[in-house]
Amino acid sequence: MDPLAAFWREADDTDPVRMRMQMDHLLSTAPYSDARMMFERASLEDFLGDGAAAVPLYEASLSGGLDVDRENQARIQLASSLRNVGRLHEALDVLQNFEFSSEYISARDAFAALTLWDLGRGERALQNALHAAHPALGKYRRAIGAYAAELSTRPEGNP
Repeated sequence: MDPLAAFWREADDTDPVRMRMQMDHLLSTAPYSDARMMFERASLEDFLGDGAAAVPLYEASLSGGLDVDRENQARIQLASSLRNVGRLHEALDVLQNFEFSSEYISARDAFAALTLWDLGRGERALQNALHAAHPALGKYRRAIGAYAAELSTRPEGNP
């Protein structure tokens, strides 16, 4: 079993010092790439609520070259951290300027909805939220998809 998977399964943010020490130990004893280590450190800072510390670590991990799955995760988590520190336009750029794998599309749309809401773009946020819900809509996909499309045909703020 991957020691990092076990670490995250048992993660508890009530003792940040202990968590950082455990992460340092795990990363010093395993053969992870520099990019993967930066990603894990960023994820930890993010988990502990320090988005400002997480952002440069996510950026470094992406510059260092991650596998496809972690790159998708890092971009979503970077966007979330950017949003949390008030860098809303940058967060939206991260989400909109990358071709996410299909399993991450709903998460991308959900985080974009949160960011759009924060930017005061409520109708666009709702549209993104409806797209994020698409996989779970079952037989209502077509109807909700049509309503979401209808939102983009009217001016913002008009019923």
